[in-house]
Amino acid sequence: MKAALLLFASITNPKDAAFHEWCTTIGITCTGAQVRTTPQSVAGRGVFSTKDLVAGEELIKIPYHAALTQGNGAMNFPSLGKELLHLREQNSQQQQPSGSALRRIWNRIRRKQPPIAKETNAGENAQEYWKEELTSYALEAIEQDHPWSTWIEQWQRNDPMQTLVDQGTWTHDNPVYTNIYPNGIAESILTAVNDFQEMAPDIPDYKIGAAVGIRLELVDDYLFQYSNKVPTSASLFSLAVSRAVGLTERVTAIIPMHDMINHSAQSNVEMAYNEKDGVFGSFSLIASVDIPKDTELFLRYTDVTDDEGKWDDDKATWLLTQWGIPSSPTGNTAPVEEEHTASSREKSVVDA
Repeated sequence: MKAALLLFASITNPKDAAFHEWCTTIGITCTGAQVRTTPQSVAGRGVFSTKDLVAGEELIKIPYHAALTQGNGAMNFPSLGKELLHLREQNSQQQQPSGSALRRIWNRIRRKQPPIAKETNAGENAQEYWKEELTSYALEAIEQDHPWSTWIEQWQRNDPMQTLVDQGTWTHDNPVYTNIYPNGIAESILTAVNDFQEMAPDIPDYKIGAAVGIRLELVDDYLFQYSNKVPTSASLFSLAVSRAVGLTERVTAIIPMHDMINHSAQSNVEMAYNEKDGVFGSFSLIASVDIPKDTELFLRYTDVTDDEGKWDDDKATWLLTQWGIPSSPTGNTAPVEEEHTASSREKSVVDA
């Protein structure tokens, strides 16, 4: 407890202090790291080491129950879980081949992790609907003021894709948003594509346009299938998708503290799963190299090179549109500077 009080005292940003207090309440231990809002972070906010760390040292431990998964969501909100299961069964029967193809593409576009966890209560074919269901549980957590809400309300990102989704203009100013040509694309979508290309000029605009189109197709599909059945939020859907990590082929999760760590091709931490820790296990974030005190911590969300180690503009396109991170053939990547935007609660009120 004394160590926790010293940690809170050393954090000057109120949001960061509130987040760490929540971590302590929910059972997350941060023995070697803390979230900081600071210009020293590549994105304006990140996770930093609080002491000198040696390779292999655990710096953060997260109990499995703290993670937002479909199984954990169903256990915390059983009534909503039953509704989502019913919708899943309906949507599985009605799913069109094109939509299934898009889902298969997007289900591969997650932060990559080795298979590290087993969850048995998510149900058959649950993985097809992780985006929609994690969003629904996040909204329910906010509505019920569940302990998760303190964390969820701090989800944020500022990049052309999130701005486009927040504006909501793609759904009515031009439905043909997958056409990349100026005479067939909505102005707001064209603006997003142009903004992305300014960030990553080595990626062709038609590839950026196609990736933006796929993301918007999924948002449209989500709103069409779930609106007026359960609470929905396009903004929170987009945020959830960008924060999720694939644990296995069947389980996707959003993990507190893990989701606060920024991307770098040269990561310095990795995640492990402790299967025998408690009933469901826990996650550990471990230093993969020696890390000096006050150094920003990084994960590598995905690789942007091909089998020969060369920069792959297809993979770079997904890195850009999924997380707002530009890259180039030189191998340099830098996240978009983060801006403190409206909370998820404020966005969900608008979109619900």
